Amino acid sequence: MAGRTWPGSRFAPAQRAAVMDAGMALWAARTRLCQELAEGTARDVRIGAVGNDVNEWLTDEARTWSHLLSVRPTATPAQLRMSLPGNRELVRRGLRMVSVFDYERLDEECRRMLVAESVGDYLFAVADLQMKVIDHERVLLEGPAVDGSFSVMVTRSPQVLDLAMRYWNAVLASAFGCGRERAEVSHLTDRQLQVVGLMQTGMTDEAIARHLEVSVRTVRSDVARILDALEVRSRFSAGFRLGRGGVTG
Repeated sequence: MAGRTWPGSRFAPAQRAAVMDAGMALWAARTRLCQELAEGTARDVRIGAVGNDVNEWLTDEARTWSHLLSVRPTATPAQLRMSLPGNRELVRRGLRMVSVFDYERLDEECRRMLVAESVGDYLFAVADLQMKVIDHERVLLEGPAVDGSFSVMVTRSPQVLDLAMRYWNAVLASAFGCGRERAEVSHLTDRQLQVVGLMQTGMTDEAIARHLEVSVRTVRSDVARILDALEVRSRFSAGFRLGRGGVTG
């Protein structure tokens, strides 16, 4: 069986243009905020965190959020392995989250990891600019460089919030659920479908267990059920049935 390939492009020019236009307007507002911070005239905006402190700050802040709209153009597999378990915990604690990634900027491994997620609402779309809208009242954007390090800034500006929502709506108009790309394997639980997706990235049983926060024994039981559902004997054979040249053990 030939290996599965992802479509090269599935978005109309008008969708791309709408996202680009809305993103440029938001970026222009972001540039003005950075200038105001540099001049000391900023209102309704502050630096949230800088450099290596950003991830810890975001983790702490997210525990106070009720609603999150997130646009992230791209990510690496290592970044997703770190962020997805935390997102799962936040959603289980009550966070209402919709997270959108640019379909064509992600590599295949990242796409499969997102397809495998059954906790949280993940979408693929056209996306140019990273941002977060928190509780319908705050916007997180890339901040100015501070002593040579990147930063995140937070603004409550009604104008920026309006531009952020225009950008969000343009991105959402091109979006589709990651679940649409899920392998069509019947009679599997949500977690087993997650294991399917992670197997397709080449992750070992131990790595899958760490990612899903379950025991290796549970993962191996799930893999056995998956192989049975696919009517194959090995993970290598499962790789061909699932559209890859092989799945390592």
